[in-house]
Amino acid sequence: MRKAIAWAVMSFVAVALLGGCLPRFVPADDVEVSAALKEVLQQYQKRAELARELITLVQPVANRNDALVAAVMDAQADLDCIRTAPETMVDRVAFERFEISQRQLGDALSRLLVESGNDRRFHKAPRFRSLARQLGGVDRQIDVARQAYDEAVDRYNASLNVFPRDVEARILAVHERPEFGLAEGTTTRQPRTDFGSLRGSMRV
Repeated sequence: MRKAIAWAVMSFVAVALLGGCLPRFVPADDVEVSAALKEVLQQYQKRAELARELITLVQPVANRNDALVAAVMDAQADLDCIRTAPETMVDRVAFERFEISQRQLGDALSRLLVESGNDRRFHKAPRFRSLARQLGGVDRQIDVARQAYDEAVDRYNASLNVFPRDVEARILAVHERPEFGLAEGTTTRQPRTDFGSLRGSMRV
């Protein structure tokens, strides 16, 4: 009996949607998620610009750090090939590829900063120290933006399980949004690279 009622409700909603009698499913939280994602992408873009400045500074005299410079450039090139349009970032596979690539860039940048900071040609250079400070600030903003995005996604995903949204979501194949905090196959949040903490390891 309950199944029959459920199917009847779903059929009614489907007919109403197809007939244009109900508004298109757009949860209010979806707007919040989109805004939060935009902020995350903006902060990552700032880091990418600073990474290019760092490469421009250290590459001409990299010498023993050539491999670290190449790692940063490779990670950045991989990210440049990833589309970050809102409709693309809904896809879990594309989202995870973006997350992995950003993590690789962050790790490569942290290693390059530490090694370059131990080089006498850089560790007292005003431009290098300025870039290190800016990268530390951007990294903290990225962390804040990611957390805000994950919280917005939690609210959005929860809304998909509330009647009548759950019925409409199933009919329109609306799926849960992926999060930054949890990587595939894990139950704990991944650590984020903090460039600010790296400055303490530099001989300045």
